[in-house]
Amino acid sequence: MSEEAKRCRECGSIIPTDAKFCPSCGAAVAPQTIPPAAAVPLPRREYRGEKHEKAEKGEKEEEKGEKAEKRSSGDRTGAVTGGLILIWLGISFYLAQTNVIPWANWWAYFLTGLGVIIIVNGLIRYSEYRYNPTGAFIGGAVLVVIGLTFLMGVRDFWRDFWPVILIIIGAVVIISGLTARSRAQRP
Repeated sequence: MSEEAKRCRECGSIIPTDAKFCPSCGAAVAPQTIPPAAAVPLPRREYRGEKHEKAEKGEKEEEKGEKAEKRSSGDRTGAVTGGLILIWLGISFYLAQTNVIPWANWWAYFLTGLGVIIIVNGLIRYSEYRYNPTGAFIGGAVLVVIGLTFLMGVRDFWRDFWPVILIIIGAVVIISGLTARSRAQRP
């Protein structure tokens, strides 16, 4: 090796002898004559893995931003669902008042319709916004099943067991929701 060229002690690249910094990594070749207070920090070398991690992190943050924007600007299913529930409440009251359905079974008709509305809400939110529809399906199905069993006259079974069944289903939903969140990666 000639006197005009030396190797960098940081990266091993060949550098000219009159250079103060390595042209490859930016490491200082000779002691700096600049006082420490005014010293310019050297660029930090990034390793291959770091660049890849930074790119992945940027993509994940961008995806989160897009999802949040989509939810905040476009999800109007809550208002539509609330309106549909009120409309169904009014229709079912009207049907009972006009004796189309008996008052004794009004609540069973209402629960059945309410369950259908909740299931449809879950389907729409899943197809439009990719929300997890499991809670809507379970809740809606439970309401539909309770309403239909009372309308079909299967009252004896439900009179004794439906409160226990509802408590068990509610506990399963809560446990699955809590365990799903703990399994998700946190930033």
